[in-house]
Amino acid sequence: MAARKRPCWVAPGDGADHITALPLELRAQIAAFLPFWQVVQLSVLSRPWRHIHHHAPVVKIHLDDFIYPNDCVFAMDPSLPGAVDEGAILGLRLALSRRAQDACASKVDALFLHDYTVAAGFRMPRHAARIIALANARWIRVAVAHAGLNPARVSWALDLPPTARHLQVFGEYHLAPAIAGPGGAALLELFLNKVSITEWPPCLPSLRSLTLDDVAVEAAFAPAEAWRPLLEHLGVFSSRIEEARVDIRLPLLKSLEMEDVNIRPHEDFLEPFGEVAIDAPELEELELRSTTGATAVYRSLTLRAPRLRHLGYHNQFVAGEVDIDVGRPGSVRAGSISFESNVEIMCPEMKLCRMQMMRMLEGLLPELSPEDVANAVRPHMKLDKYSVEGFEVGEMIPEEKLTCDLSAVMSSPKL
Repeated sequence: MAARKRPCWVAPGDGADHITALPLELRAQIAAFLPFWQVVQLSVLSRPWRHIHHHAPVVKIHLDDFIYPNDCVFAMDPSLPGAVDEGAILGLRLALSRRAQDACASKVDALFLHDYTVAAGFRMPRHAARIIALANARWIRVAVAHAGLNPARVSWALDLPPTARHLQVFGEYHLAPAIAGPGGAALLELFLNKVSITEWPPCLPSLRSLTLDDVAVEAAFAPAEAWRPLLEHLGVFSSRIEEARVDIRLPLLKSLEMEDVNIRPHEDFLEPFGEVAIDAPELEELELRSTTGATAVYRSLTLRAPRLRHLGYHNQFVAGEVDIDVGRPGSVRAGSISFESNVEIMCPEMKLCRMQMMRMLEGLLPELSPEDVANAVRPHMKLDKYSVEGFEVGEMIPEEKLTCDLSAVMSSPKL
């Protein structure tokens, strides 16, 4: 008996335009997933879509959509990145201008500006500056066009509109922008990725959060009260600081994260170099971590944090003085200290790591003698020995990891 054929499944529907029947706010949120020039094109569909571009909460603009490459332009100067389609970009600016003048339009919540070109004598940065001003968004993300790993060091600036509160800059190894405009004084959050900082932005009096990711800091790293008076969170990740002195003195700082922060003047410098000093009376959480062998050894570490409650410290070795003052003994109630030692990667021997761990624990428990500290923490220290794959394929090398559970130590009856 022949098997019966199953009827083809047909999606239910009556052929009606259900998207147009949706509320304007919902249609605008759906349209916001498109580039803004396509959202503008939707306005010609029908009367219900006529002003859809006045209500999209997110404006996405890829600036390279409006640039003709050099090889497509006759007799173009090869030093320029391309020719700007002036008519198209002016049309986009006109759409934003009319939205800004429409009393019934929604405010732009976020502006995504991609493929920003940092080039001297190029017109696109002026168009981009006008777009930023017209959008007047609270949340601004600027992504610079890729120009190789060593692009020309051209100074550039971002003039923020009055409503700007959050700024993200993905710099593709260019210089960090100078932050100006009326929005600079009201900026709450700043995120910088893949930029070189030769000088810090002027005072940002309202800034609460600063994050540096894959950044080269060539200026003195000293975020102090004078230029970041209200900063509460500071994060530095996978970055290099060329000045030896890292001086963090912030009166309202509550959390500090430093992960794979390499303090050395250049990549080939191998001697202990960094002098890290943290003085933050309101600091509650500190995370200082390093991948095994990823960062240079610090020369010294000084910590003044009387309200510290959580300490996460992993693998950052300090060759010289370790001075820790957390106020009341035993105030740090959570976190851990750990070190890894690997014979193939350049890192201190485990006995040196153990010595640094004990110096840090003595700073956390200053009322106890070194012998009493050793007795109190010994049950909560664990040494793991295992093998990991080496640089050679199939080669296994031994590795050790020493961990001290601060939560268990501070709750121990011996204290």
